[in-house]
Amino acid sequence: MDELEKAKPPGQVQAIGFMHLIGGILNILSGLFWALYGAMMGLATFGIGLVACCPFFILVPIGIIEIISGAKHLSSNHAGLKPPKAVGIIEIASILGCMVPSTVMGILTLVFLNDPEVQAYYNKTRYGA
Repeated sequence: MDELEKAKPPGQVQAIGFMHLIGGILNILSGLFWALYGAMMGLATFGIGLVACCPFFILVPIGIIEIISGAKHLSSNHAGLKPPKAVGIIEIASILGCMVPSTVMGILTLVFLNDPEVQAYYNKTRYGA
C-alpha cells in the first residue's frame, strides 16, 4: 500500500481529475441556469415553456458524477482507482444539454485513457502489479 501512495500519478491522470471537477461545476451551473430559464419561460407561457427545464435533468446528475470522479482522482489515495471510461462517455452525452465544453472534456478523457502510461498506472493502482 505504501508503494501506491508514493507513486505519483501521470500528468494525464491529474488532468482527468481537473477536467472532471471543472466539467462537473460547469454542468451543475448550466443545469441551474436551464432550470431558472425554464421556470421563467413556464411562467411567461402559462406552463408550455417548462420544456426548457429538460437540460436540468441531464446536466445536474452528470455534474454530480463528474465532481465525485474528479475528487477521487485529485485525492492523495489512489488505491483501487478504476479508469473513468464510463464518466468520459457520460460527459460526451452532456451534448444533449448543450454543454460543448464538457463534451470535449469527455473526448479528452477517453483519449488520455488510451495512453499506455495511464493504463499502466491504473493497472498498478487497481491490482498492485
